[in-house]
Amino acid sequence: MNDIDTETLGWELIGWDSDEQAAHVTDLTQAEILSIRDLFPGRDDDFLETAVYEVPPTLYSAMRSAIPHLEFREGLEYQIGGFRLSV
Repeated sequence: MNDIDTETLGWELIGWDSDEQAAHVTDLTQAEILSIRDLFPGRDDDFLETAVYEVPPTLYSAMRSAIPHLEFREGLEYQIGGFRLSV
């Protein structure tokens, strides 16, 4: 794994509307990221922290199986990614 200080990271699943506005945002924990990261085999990082990854509808079911509270809304395009928290 990368030498990443995950204590300073946060993650979000963001649903974008047709006006490119963040219409639906779900915060994710490190444990949740670890449970879904293998669904993104093309990732360049262990914690989905260095890029934004597209979440195609074909992954929705698998992601909900791993993280039951996830919701995907009709008409939105989803992405997942990490960001540095303010400390």
